[in-house]
Amino acid sequence: MTKSTRIRYLLKLPVIAVFVLVFILSKGEIKEDFDFGRYDLAEKFKRIIPEAASVEEKNYLNSWSKIYDGKGNVAGKFILTSPFSDDIIGYGGNLSLAVLADENEKITGILVVNHRETPAWISGLENIGYFNSWKGKTLEELEEMEIDAVSGATYTSEAVGKIISKRVGIFTGKTAYAKSTPKTEISLLKSPYEAVLYFILFISLLGIFIKKINKFRIFIQLLSIIFFGVISGKFISIYFLESLSLNGISFLTSLTTIVLLILSVLVPLFFNRHYYCYYICPFGGVQTILAKIQVKKVIPSAKIIIFFRRLRLLIFISLLIAVSASIRIDLTIIEPFSIFIFSTASIITVTGSIIIFIASVFIKNPWCVYLCPTGQFFDLLKDGIPFMREE
Repeated sequence: MTKSTRIRYLLKLPVIAVFVLVFILSKGEIKEDFDFGRYDLAEKFKRIIPEAASVEEKNYLNSWSKIYDGKGNVAGKFILTSPFSDDIIGYGGNLSLAVLADENEKITGILVVNHRETPAWISGLENIGYFNSWKGKTLEELEEMEIDAVSGATYTSEAVGKIISKRVGIFTGKTAYAKSTPKTEISLLKSPYEAVLYFILFISLLGIFIKKINKFRIFIQLLSIIFFGVISGKFISIYFLESLSLNGISFLTSLTTIVLLILSVLVPLFFNRHYYCYYICPFGGVQTILAKIQVKKVIPSAKIIIFFRRLRLLIFISLLIAVSASIRIDLTIIEPFSIFIFSTASIITVTGSIIIFIASVFIKNPWCVYLCPTGQFFDLLKDGIPFMREE
């Protein structure tokens, strides 16, 4: 091992130490019961019951809690799924739901109180009326219903259905309740297309060591755009890493996600090569393909490159501090990866992505090279801390 190689690996040690510290600091506290002081439920409930002014701060096992109007009259009822169904995990962790009903105990709506899912997925489910699927039903009728998963938010919609089903079973006494323990359900092939995901991961790994495979890199990236981006929505992002720090391994519901994470971290860490950014990232793949368009390219000056590289590092450090301090930020807006879940992507995400894609025709991978916080994460794993390195 040469001196420069030893220095490179030594520079990675502080990086690893920082990430371990962030993961420790950002771990969420496990609650034994619902924390009424943390949420303004009455304000949330106004979306369905406009006259809601306060709520009964009781989380009964098999009784409705009450919703009051400004005069203290009962305006509705509710039951909470947390902590009774907290062992059921979506993609980003468990979801806390509230089932609202009228005085006749017919469901008037279901609200998401708290979640760790991609916000675009929750918004998308709300926009298509998914949470209204149970409206007008009694709890007994709800037990008999079968709700199909929603394409593009499969993990989330499946989890919501299971959470409600379990909570209703506990309420009616058909399901025995024991303290929820989050479980990890890891499957080799959660869906048929995952065989293609394994192929992409395998052929990309070979590309790290067999240079001839890189002749087909554009085809690998095209497959990644289709299967990791559009079909499965599996991304490594700052939001993904924050969810990992908060929920541990519990939200990794398929083996492909675990393999993707392991390879994306270990390849740059031990082989000093980019893996995820170079082959797998759907957003990077679109930029690479658009760069093939034959137009006059813009080559930024060295000063501009240095400025944006430092800006990217500053953004990344700021996000690390925010995560460590448990400051709530919608990280999916900071990174535009949810564009591939187009039906649920926000206007900000769509607009930003279009601007970046247009720019990528003229500038090589502008998001990846100059702005992406996740790219900064992998750069640190690959090269170590920035000082003592040549610009």
